[in-house]
Amino acid sequence: MQFEVEVYRNDVGEWVATAVEYKVSVKGRTEQEALAMVMDALAKHFKTVKPS
Repeated sequence: MQFEVEVYRNDVGEWVATAVEYKVSVKGRTEQEALAMVMDALAKHFKTVKPS
């Protein structure tokens, strides 16, 4: 599975990773942490969304 992820550093210095298509966003202390956290958040998102 492939998806687009946007990663940037906000004004406070936190790294923000967003899975664009699914509108799932997380914040982390490092870029790697944010990317790992967005993967976990997507896994939870897919478990709660009903297939169409």
